[in-house]
Amino acid sequence: MRDDVWTLVRFLHVLGAACWVGGMVIIGAVVVPAARRAGDRAAGRRVITAAARRFGVLGALAFAVILATGFALIDHRDLSLADLPDSDYGQRVLAKIALLAAMGVVTVAHALWQAPRVRRAEEAGDEATARRWRLVGAAADSFLLLAALATLWLAVSLVY
Repeated sequence: MRDDVWTLVRFLHVLGAACWVGGMVIIGAVVVPAARRAGDRAAGRRVITAAARRFGVLGALAFAVILATGFALIDHRDLSLADLPDSDYGQRVLAKIALLAAMGVVTVAHALWQAPRVRRAEEAGDEATARRWRLVGAAADSFLLLAALATLWLAVSLVY
């Protein structure tokens, strides 16, 4: 029975990662391009904002599941955070934690700081400022994609 519990914890960890990373990929690769091709910038922005807000709820829940199950899995291996730098496995776990933390910060900054500035600039008709803030958003999105791929690589490397 005890193994079944840890199988469930690992399953929830992978499910959380799939929901979080998968949602980011779908928004970036499907929702944003489709909304931008719709022609009406204001309508496209509303679609992107609505999708991002809906994903925000799922993403926050998935992120919490990833953290809770990840720390539980570390504890299950009888490791402490202080032990992690002493092994290759632990160093990969620390790198994964650092990437997840950075992704969390960038995601929150993107949602609460960058995206509203794009919207305000567009509403004010200031296309130059909107373009600059969109570039900031593109840089954030690029970082999130690369960090998500690196995190997934690290996650797969931990399974042995």
